[in-house]
Amino acid sequence: MHPQLRAWAQLVRIPNTLTACADVLAGFTLAAGAWSQFSGIAPSLVAAALSSICLYWAGMVLNDVHDLAVDTAQRRNGPLVRRLIAVGTARNAGWWLLLLGVALASVSAYLLPTTDPTTPYWIVMVTATALATVIVAYDSWLKATPIGPVLMGLCRGLNLLVGVSLGACIQRQIDLDWSSICLATVGHVLFVTGITLSARREGLMQQSSGRLAWGWGISLIGVSAIAFCSWWSDRDLRLEPRSLFPILVWMLALPWLRRAIVSIQSPGVGTLVPAIKQAILSIIFLDAAMALQFGGNLPGMIVCGLAIPTLAMSRVFRVT
Repeated sequence: MHPQLRAWAQLVRIPNTLTACADVLAGFTLAAGAWSQFSGIAPSLVAAALSSICLYWAGMVLNDVHDLAVDTAQRRNGPLVRRLIAVGTARNAGWWLLLLGVALASVSAYLLPTTDPTTPYWIVMVTATALATVIVAYDSWLKATPIGPVLMGLCRGLNLLVGVSLGACIQRQIDLDWSSICLATVGHVLFVTGITLSARREGLMQQSSGRLAWGWGISLIGVSAIAFCSWWSDRDLRLEPRSLFPILVWMLALPWLRRAIVSIQSPGVGTLVPAIKQAILSIIFLDAAMALQFGGNLPGMIVCGLAIPTLAMSRVFRVT
Protein backbone atom coordinates (compact mmCIF):
# COMPACT_ATOMS: atom_id res chain seq x y z
CA MET A 1 0.00 0.00 0.00
CA HIS A 2 1.17 3.52 -0.80
CA PRO A 3 2.63 5.18 2.34
CA GLN A 4 0.24 8.14 2.06
CA LEU A 5 -2.82 5.90 1.79
CA ARG A 6 -1.56 3.84 4.69
CA ALA A 7 -1.16 7.00 6.77
CA TRP A 8 -4.75 8.04 6.07
CA ALA A 9 -6.01 4.54 6.81
CA GLN A 10 -4.29 4.69 10.18
CA LEU A 11 -5.56 8.20 10.88
CA VAL A 12 -9.21 7.20 10.43
CA ARG A 13 -8.70 3.91 12.37
CA ILE A 14 -9.88 1.96 9.36
CA PRO A 15 -10.26 -1.38 11.21
CA ASN A 16 -13.06 0.15 13.32
CA THR A 17 -14.94 1.65 10.38
CA LEU A 18 -17.46 -1.13 9.89
CA THR A 19 -18.54 -1.05 13.53
CA ALA A 20 -20.26 2.23 12.66
CA CYS A 21 -22.06 0.58 9.71
CA ALA A 22 -23.19 -2.22 12.03
CA ASP A 23 -24.84 0.31 14.35
CA VAL A 24 -26.83 1.94 11.56
CA LEU A 25 -28.01 -1.36 10.09
CA ALA A 26 -28.98 -2.70 13.51
CA GLY A 27 -30.82 0.53 14.30
CA PHE A 28 -32.75 0.32 11.04
CA THR A 29 -33.78 -3.23 11.88
CA LEU A 30 -34.88 -2.24 15.38
CA ALA A 31 -37.40 0.18 13.90
CA ALA A 32 -38.34 -1.44 10.59
CA GLY A 33 -38.21 -5.14 11.44
CA ALA A 34 -37.56 -7.79 8.78
CA TRP A 35 -35.93 -6.44 5.63
CA SER A 36 -37.80 -8.97 3.49
CA GLN A 37 -41.05 -7.02 3.86
CA PHE A 38 -39.57 -4.12 1.89
CA SER A 39 -38.30 -3.98 -1.68
CA GLY A 40 -35.69 -1.58 -2.98
CA ILE A 41 -34.20 -0.58 0.38
CA ALA A 42 -30.60 -1.47 -0.55
CA PRO A 43 -29.63 1.99 -1.95
CA SER A 44 -30.94 3.69 1.17
CA LEU A 45 -29.07 1.31 3.49
CA VAL A 46 -25.85 1.74 1.49
CA ALA A 47 -26.14 5.53 1.72
CA ALA A 48 -26.79 5.29 5.47
CA ALA A 49 -23.77 3.01 5.91
CA LEU A 50 -21.58 5.41 3.92
CA SER A 51 -22.88 8.26 6.07
CA SER A 52 -21.83 6.41 9.23
CA ILE A 53 -18.39 5.82 7.74
CA CYS A 54 -17.91 9.50 6.91
CA LEU A 55 -19.03 10.61 10.37
CA TYR A 56 -16.81 8.02 12.08
CA TRP A 57 -13.79 9.01 10.00
CA ALA A 58 -14.50 12.68 10.71
CA GLY A 59 -14.49 11.97 14.43
CA MET A 60 -11.20 10.08 14.27
CA VAL A 61 -9.47 12.75 12.18
CA LEU A 62 -10.66 15.69 14.28
CA ASN A 63 -9.77 13.76 17.43
CA ASP A 64 -6.13 13.40 16.35
CA VAL A 65 -5.99 17.02 15.24
CA HIS A 66 -7.18 18.13 18.66
CA ASP A 67 -4.82 15.72 20.49
CA LEU A 68 -1.74 16.52 18.43
CA ALA A 69 0.13 18.34 21.21
CA VAL A 70 -0.55 15.57 23.75
CA ASP A 71 0.26 12.79 21.28
CA THR A 72 3.53 14.52 20.38
CA ALA A 73 4.49 14.88 24.03
CA GLN A 74 3.73 11.19 24.63
CA ARG A 75 5.56 10.24 21.41
CA ARG A 76 2.60 8.34 20.04
CA ASN A 77 3.24 6.86 16.62
CA GLY A 78 0.43 8.56 14.71
CA PRO A 79 0.41 9.98 11.16
CA LEU A 80 0.07 13.58 12.37
CA VAL A 81 2.84 13.20 14.95
CA ARG A 82 5.14 11.74 12.29
CA ARG A 83 4.09 14.54 9.91
CA LEU A 84 2.98 12.09 7.26
CA ILE A 85 -0.19 14.18 6.90
CA ALA A 86 -0.31 17.95 7.31
CA VAL A 87 -2.43 19.13 10.22
CA GLY A 88 -4.31 21.65 8.07
CA THR A 89 -5.10 18.98 5.49
CA ALA A 90 -6.37 16.63 8.18
CA ARG A 91 -8.52 19.35 9.77
CA ASN A 92 -10.12 20.25 6.43
CA ALA A 93 -10.73 16.59 5.63
CA GLY A 94 -12.39 16.10 9.01
CA TRP A 95 -14.84 18.95 8.48
CA TRP A 96 -15.67 17.89 4.91
CA LEU A 97 -16.26 14.31 6.05
CA LEU A 98 -18.57 15.63 8.75
CA LEU A 99 -20.65 17.58 6.22
CA LEU A 100 -20.65 14.68 3.76
CA GLY A 101 -21.85 12.31 6.47
CA VAL A 102 -24.87 14.49 7.28
CA ALA A 103 -25.62 14.92 3.56
CA LEU A 104 -25.49 11.17 2.90
CA ALA A 105 -27.78 10.51 5.85
CA SER A 106 -30.30 12.92 4.32
CA VAL A 107 -29.94 11.23 0.93
CA SER A 108 -30.53 7.82 2.51
CA ALA A 109 -33.94 8.99 3.71
CA TYR A 110 -35.02 10.22 0.28
CA LEU A 111 -33.84 6.96 -1.31
CA LEU A 112 -36.37 5.00 0.72
CA PRO A 113 -38.95 3.22 -1.50
CA THR A 114 -41.94 5.21 -0.24
CA THR A 115 -44.04 7.92 -1.82
CA ASP A 116 -46.00 8.85 1.28
CA PRO A 117 -45.86 12.68 1.49
CA THR A 118 -46.17 12.53 5.28
CA THR A 119 -42.95 10.54 5.70
CA PRO A 120 -40.76 12.52 8.16
CA TYR A 121 -37.55 12.40 6.13
CA TRP A 122 -36.23 15.36 8.09
CA ILE A 123 -35.82 13.29 11.24
CA VAL A 124 -32.89 11.40 9.69
CA MET A 125 -31.05 14.63 8.89
CA VAL A 126 -31.77 16.01 12.38
CA THR A 127 -30.41 12.86 14.03
CA ALA A 128 -27.29 12.87 11.85
CA THR A 129 -26.77 16.57 12.61
CA ALA A 130 -27.06 15.84 16.33
CA LEU A 131 -24.44 13.10 15.92
CA ALA A 132 -22.11 15.50 14.07
CA THR A 133 -22.58 18.09 16.83
CA VAL A 134 -21.66 15.61 19.56
CA ILE A 135 -18.62 14.49 17.55
CA VAL A 136 -17.38 18.08 17.42
CA ALA A 137 -18.12 18.51 21.13
CA TYR A 138 -16.08 15.44 21.98
CA ASP A 139 -13.18 16.49 19.77
CA SER A 140 -12.70 19.66 21.80
CA TRP A 141 -11.66 20.62 25.32
CA LEU A 142 -14.69 18.68 26.59
CA LYS A 143 -12.89 15.42 25.84
CA ALA A 144 -10.64 15.82 28.90
CA THR A 145 -13.56 16.58 31.23
CA PRO A 146 -15.63 13.99 33.12
CA ILE A 147 -18.33 14.12 30.44
CA GLY A 148 -15.83 13.18 27.71
CA PRO A 149 -16.51 9.41 27.86
CA VAL A 150 -20.26 10.09 27.96
CA LEU A 151 -20.01 12.17 24.79
CA MET A 152 -18.21 9.33 23.05
CA GLY A 153 -20.94 6.96 24.21
CA LEU A 154 -23.57 9.37 22.89
CA CYS A 155 -21.84 9.33 19.51
CA ARG A 156 -22.37 5.58 19.32
CA GLY A 157 -25.96 5.84 20.56
CA LEU A 158 -26.84 8.56 18.06
CA ASN A 159 -25.25 6.52 15.28
CA LEU A 160 -27.66 3.71 16.15
CA LEU A 161 -30.52 6.23 16.19
CA VAL A 162 -29.68 7.38 12.66
CA GLY A 163 -30.60 3.85 11.58
CA VAL A 164 -33.65 3.89 13.84
CA SER A 165 -34.90 7.15 12.33
CA LEU A 166 -34.43 5.71 8.83
CA GLY A 167 -36.39 2.60 9.78
CA ALA A 168 -39.13 4.74 11.34
CA CYS A 169 -39.55 6.57 8.03
CA ILE A 170 -40.17 3.43 6.00
CA GLN A 171 -42.25 1.73 8.66
CA ARG A 172 -44.50 4.80 9.02
CA GLN A 173 -45.70 3.64 12.41
CA ILE A 174 -46.48 5.87 15.36
CA ASP A 175 -46.36 2.82 17.62
CA LEU A 176 -42.67 1.95 17.37
CA ASP A 177 -41.07 -0.60 19.69
CA TRP A 178 -39.80 2.10 22.02
CA SER A 179 -38.79 -0.22 24.86
CA SER A 180 -36.40 -2.09 22.59
CA ILE A 181 -35.10 1.07 20.94
CA CYS A 182 -34.45 2.83 24.25
CA LEU A 183 -32.74 -0.15 25.90
CA ALA A 184 -30.57 -0.83 22.85
CA THR A 185 -29.56 2.84 22.62
CA VAL A 186 -28.77 3.09 26.33
CA GLY A 187 -26.82 -0.14 26.04
CA HIS A 188 -24.66 1.24 23.22
CA VAL A 189 -24.10 4.51 25.06
CA LEU A 190 -23.01 2.76 28.26
CA PHE A 191 -20.90 0.13 26.54
CA VAL A 192 -18.84 2.70 24.63
CA THR A 193 -18.73 5.10 27.59
CA GLY A 194 -17.12 2.33 29.60
CA ILE A 195 -14.64 1.54 26.82
CA THR A 196 -13.65 5.20 26.56
CA LEU A 197 -13.25 5.55 30.31
CA SER A 198 -11.08 2.43 30.45
CA ALA A 199 -8.93 3.59 27.53
CA ARG A 200 -8.34 7.13 28.77
CA ARG A 201 -4.73 6.47 29.81
CA GLU A 202 -3.98 3.77 27.30
CA GLY A 203 -0.70 5.45 26.31
CA LEU A 204 0.68 5.34 29.85
CA MET A 205 2.76 2.44 31.10
CA GLN A 206 0.55 1.77 34.11
CA GLN A 207 -3.19 1.62 34.53
CA SER A 208 -5.40 1.96 37.58
CA SER A 209 -7.32 -1.21 38.50
CA GLY A 210 -10.03 0.93 40.10
CA ARG A 211 -10.57 3.03 37.01
CA LEU A 212 -10.60 -0.05 34.79
CA ALA A 213 -13.10 -1.79 37.06
CA TRP A 214 -15.31 1.31 36.97
CA GLY A 215 -15.06 1.64 33.18
CA TRP A 216 -15.61 -2.02 32.36
CA GLY A 217 -18.41 -2.16 34.93
CA ILE A 218 -20.26 0.55 32.99
CA SER A 219 -19.72 -1.43 29.79
CA LEU A 220 -21.11 -4.50 31.53
CA ILE A 221 -24.30 -2.62 32.36
CA GLY A 222 -24.49 -1.63 28.69
CA VAL A 223 -24.27 -5.26 27.58
CA SER A 224 -27.02 -6.12 30.08
CA ALA A 225 -29.29 -3.45 28.57
CA ILE A 226 -28.73 -4.86 25.08
CA ALA A 227 -29.33 -8.41 26.35
CA PHE A 228 -32.79 -7.44 27.59
CA CYS A 229 -33.72 -4.99 24.83
CA SER A 230 -36.30 -7.39 23.38
CA TRP A 231 -37.75 -8.46 26.74
CA TRP A 232 -40.94 -6.39 26.42
CA SER A 233 -41.16 -6.40 22.63
CA ASP A 234 -44.36 -7.50 20.93
CA ARG A 235 -42.60 -7.98 17.58
CA ASP A 236 -42.22 -11.27 15.71
CA LEU A 237 -38.84 -12.14 17.22
CA ARG A 238 -36.46 -14.90 16.19
CA LEU A 239 -35.20 -15.91 19.65
CA GLU A 240 -37.05 -16.19 22.95
CA PRO A 241 -36.45 -12.73 24.48
CA ARG A 242 -36.22 -13.77 28.14
CA SER A 243 -33.78 -16.65 27.74
CA LEU A 244 -32.24 -17.41 24.35
CA PHE A 245 -31.52 -13.85 23.25
CA PRO A 246 -29.84 -12.78 26.54
CA ILE A 247 -27.79 -16.00 26.45
CA LEU A 248 -26.68 -15.23 22.89
CA VAL A 249 -25.69 -11.67 23.79
CA TRP A 250 -23.68 -12.79 26.80
CA MET A 251 -21.95 -15.52 24.79
CA LEU A 252 -20.90 -12.92 22.22
CA ALA A 253 -19.68 -10.56 24.95
CA LEU A 254 -17.76 -13.25 26.83
CA PRO A 255 -14.42 -12.89 24.94
CA TRP A 256 -14.38 -9.16 25.74
CA LEU A 257 -15.37 -9.76 29.36
CA ARG A 258 -12.55 -12.25 29.84
CA ARG A 259 -9.97 -9.79 28.53
CA ALA A 260 -11.51 -6.98 30.58
CA ILE A 261 -11.12 -9.01 33.77
CA VAL A 262 -7.50 -9.79 32.90
CA SER A 263 -6.80 -6.08 32.35
CA ILE A 264 -8.18 -5.32 35.82
CA GLN A 265 -6.16 -8.08 37.45
CA SER A 266 -2.92 -7.13 35.66
CA PRO A 267 -3.19 -3.44 34.69
CA GLY A 268 -0.96 -2.35 31.84
CA VAL A 269 -0.87 -1.60 28.14
CA GLY A 270 -0.24 -5.27 27.33
CA THR A 271 -3.56 -6.33 28.82
CA LEU A 272 -5.62 -3.21 28.17
CA VAL A 273 -5.07 -2.90 24.42
CA PRO A 274 -6.35 -6.45 23.68
CA ALA A 275 -9.39 -5.75 25.88
CA ILE A 276 -10.14 -2.53 24.00
CA LYS A 277 -9.72 -4.24 20.62
CA GLN A 278 -12.04 -7.06 21.66
CA ALA A 279 -14.60 -4.58 23.01
CA ILE A 280 -14.66 -2.67 19.71
CA LEU A 281 -15.05 -5.91 17.74
CA SER A 282 -17.85 -6.98 20.09
CA ILE A 283 -19.93 -4.01 18.91
CA ILE A 284 -20.40 -5.76 15.56
CA PHE A 285 -21.49 -9.01 17.19
CA LEU A 286 -23.90 -7.26 19.55
CA ASP A 287 -25.41 -5.39 16.60
CA ALA A 288 -25.62 -8.65 14.64
CA ALA A 289 -27.52 -10.27 17.52
CA MET A 290 -30.06 -7.43 17.49
CA ALA A 291 -30.35 -7.57 13.70
CA LEU A 292 -31.03 -11.30 13.90
CA GLN A 293 -33.55 -10.94 16.73
CA PHE A 294 -35.61 -8.18 15.14
CA GLY A 295 -34.98 -8.67 11.43
CA GLY A 296 -34.21 -12.31 10.76
CA ASN A 297 -31.37 -14.27 9.23
CA LEU A 298 -30.43 -11.95 6.36
CA PRO A 299 -29.71 -8.74 8.35
CA GLY A 300 -28.12 -10.82 11.11
CA MET A 301 -25.72 -12.48 8.67
CA ILE A 302 -24.91 -9.23 6.85
CA VAL A 303 -24.05 -7.38 10.07
CA CYS A 304 -22.12 -10.33 11.48
CA GLY A 305 -20.21 -10.61 8.18
CA LEU A 306 -18.76 -7.14 8.79
CA ALA A 307 -16.53 -8.76 11.43
CA ILE A 308 -14.52 -10.57 8.74
CA PRO A 309 -12.97 -7.48 7.06
CA THR A 310 -12.74 -5.83 10.48
CA LEU A 311 -10.60 -8.68 11.80
CA ALA A 312 -8.49 -8.70 8.63
CA MET A 313 -7.82 -4.96 8.80
CA SER A 314 -7.01 -5.09 12.52
CA ARG A 315 -4.06 -7.36 11.73
CA VAL A 316 -2.55 -4.66 9.54
CA PHE A 317 -3.59 -1.36 11.13
CA ARG A 318 -3.68 -0.07 14.69
CA VAL A 319 -7.18 -0.14 16.20
CA THR A 320 -6.68 2.52 18.91
